[in-house]
Amino acid sequence: MRRFLCTAAALSLLQMPVASAELPQDAPVFEASFLQGWYCRDWSAAQWQSELADMRAAGFHSVILQSAVDLTYEFEGDESHKTDPDACTLTAAYSLLPTALVPGSEGQHALSFALEAAAQTGMQVWIGTVSDSRWWQYGWGAPDDGFSRWCGENAAQCETLVTEIWEQFGAEYGAQIAGFYYNNELWNFDSSRAEYAQILGQNIARTVAAVEALCPEKPLMISPFFNRDLSTAAEYAEFWRALIPAAGLRRQDVFAHQDGGGRDYDADTLREWTDALHGAVRDRMRFWVNNEAFCADSSVRDMESLRQSCIATAAAEKHLIFSWNHHYHGRQDAEFAKLLGCMTGDLNGDGCCTLADAVTLHRWLMHDRITVAWWQGGDLDANGILDARDFCLLKRRLLRGDGILSR
Repeated sequence: MRRFLCTAAALSLLQMPVASAELPQDAPVFEASFLQGWYCRDWSAAQWQSELADMRAAGFHSVILQSAVDLTYEFEGDESHKTDPDACTLTAAYSLLPTALVPGSEGQHALSFALEAAAQTGMQVWIGTVSDSRWWQYGWGAPDDGFSRWCGENAAQCETLVTEIWEQFGAEYGAQIAGFYYNNELWNFDSSRAEYAQILGQNIARTVAAVEALCPEKPLMISPFFNRDLSTAAEYAEFWRALIPAAGLRRQDVFAHQDGGGRDYDADTLREWTDALHGAVRDRMRFWVNNEAFCADSSVRDMESLRQSCIATAAAEKHLIFSWNHHYHGRQDAEFAKLLGCMTGDLNGDGCCTLADAVTLHRWLMHDRITVAWWQGGDLDANGILDARDFCLLKRRLLRGDGILSR
């Protein structure tokens, strides 16, 4: 029976013209990697050039600068005033560009260096907004006046920053700016309270409006996470059904939820929450997944765990990683390259996934005398063996031509 099914599937696949089955050789497994400001703010132009060239060679199309401005506050005093934004003192600030938000930042050129390097290497840059450490003091219990005031202040800062960025760099580097990244990481904090969706919606809407006014074709990306101890997946999905319209988020904007690698969530949990959030987001925004490269104990995530996460979250249109630059580059480059090789569909080792790979797998399944150069490339369901399911997944990928992990 299995042989009959494989033969029938192969015959329908082999009827396709070869040209229509081929995929770009540089189709990425991971579209982009996050890069935190503290890690790169002092890089020279040459360092930016080297890093982005290495990213391009590793298969990335873009880099996400997590924040262009970083503000650190300290709170002292009665804990009952912790949610009062005025009860905190600004103790440190830096930026990747000259900005009115950070006095003395006139000599900061990291963003300029990044965009120039992107132009030279064929990369793009997502530019993050304002990181404000006070954000992590909110989200528990009913939102109070302090939270509303902080959201208003943060919205104004993000609006200002987007305007400054586009005025400084839009004319010269508009093609290198992939879009903007909303820095505040939302999660399922008391997501049953409708007030949060409205207050946060008003905050995000000001960044959306600034982008829309200056460069309406550019998307805004958000990357929320989830804590399965705080709500059900269905409750969190309902929160987003309310928040997306309140924020004025558009169909071209990107919802890239974090996969929970930093909490060591298993594949079943990832599928459940990914499917719930995908159901809430699809037809409203683009749905991507942000795969974390670290574990709950802050150790570097192993490649097989990362691979399993990508497969469990295959509903995503694209996958991101947080962060290749911090965790793998210069440390596990060979292991990362091998991971990509295990997810390509390239069984014959010619560097791309084409109809020839489907023929190779079909012949192997039919017990033909054939050598498979890289069997791991065809193990698309990651169960450690090549079987009819892998053939079906490979066939779907070739027919649809829409990504490494299409299922």
